Amino acid sequence: MLKAILLLVVISIYGLSTYWNKIPVVPPKNEISLNSATESASTPETLGASTTLLSDTSAWKSYEDSTLEIRIKFPSGINPKKEINRSLTLFGDLLKINISLENLNDKDTVNTLAESNINSKITKMGDSFKLIDSISPISIGEITGVTFTTIEDGQEITYYYVPREKSYLIIKDSTDKSLVALSDSIIYSLEIL
Repeated sequence: MLKAILLLVVISIYGLSTYWNKIPVVPPKNEISLNSATESASTPETLGASTTLLSDTSAWKSYEDSTLEIRIKFPSGINPKKEINRSLTLFGDLLKINISLENLNDKDTVNTLAESNINSKITKMGDSFKLIDSISPISIGEITGVTFTTIEDGQEITYYYVPREKSYLIIKDSTDKSLVALSDSIIYSLEIL
């Protein structure tokens, strides 16, 4: 009798351990761990490290914006437009890059602002929002900022947050995927004045 009880206990323990090992661990829907994504990327991407840039941009036009305190280069066929809100939009066939300047509070960083933007979009857009590339550091010239890519209402958008002394630039790239090398080359031509 004792052997039968002992055998039942062993079989029960084996059955429970097999059951627990087969349960998949699924993260809750719409929950994104932003800290782990930013902490895992220890060094920023540098110009051209993970992007395909165009090799010859010597004939490109140069545009200076005194409000944004930037200089940016772009090829013919791309048009700069100063918006009412003082932002700059570069646009052409299937290309649209918007650059705006925002104030930076003493306790905020571009990373916390990017996280806040993502969380706000998750709340407002629900299933129409998807984070496809999490926050990672990126270097544009001498400045290290952060970038992330989303799909919003079916459109892929890459955001760049570039810190300044008491402000930051937000670059919103909603260019068609077929022109990624062009848009990346334009964005990486950015110089802070």
